[in-house]
Amino acid sequence: MAARANPTPNGAPTCPEGSAYPPGTHGEVDYIDSIWHDSVSYEYLPSVRITASQMGSVVTRIRCSMGERTLTRHAPPRLIGRTTTATALSAGTPVHAVKGFSPRCRLAAYLAGRPRTYVAVNDTKHGPRTPRACAKVN
Repeated sequence: MAARANPTPNGAPTCPEGSAYPPGTHGEVDYIDSIWHDSVSYEYLPSVRITASQMGSVVTRIRCSMGERTLTRHAPPRLIGRTTTATALSAGTPVHAVKGFSPRCRLAAYLAGRPRTYVAVNDTKHGPRTPRACAKVN
């Protein structure tokens, strides 16, 4: 089955359905805690802490949770396109700006009642992704 986006009631795409791979093939993916929003990849770094008072206004909500979708656990996140996608956060989770940072550098969300910072990273073809300079990670 070819992967396709399943629209929400307002017509916006959510998670893709089916598999991104040809029949008889598949891929295994081990996701890290991350968010994809507005063509930017963000990763949760435990060493970058945030308090509730540093959380800004809601900038978006998670539309697709890769961890909640059995059929998409094997589909690469790039299939999502510009939909706000996460690997550990549930669909519907509010995503906040972080006070003092551009949303293109840091975002934040609550997971299990605790605030987490997600740092924008530079995509690389090989090797680890590195935080963007504007995220100010030491």
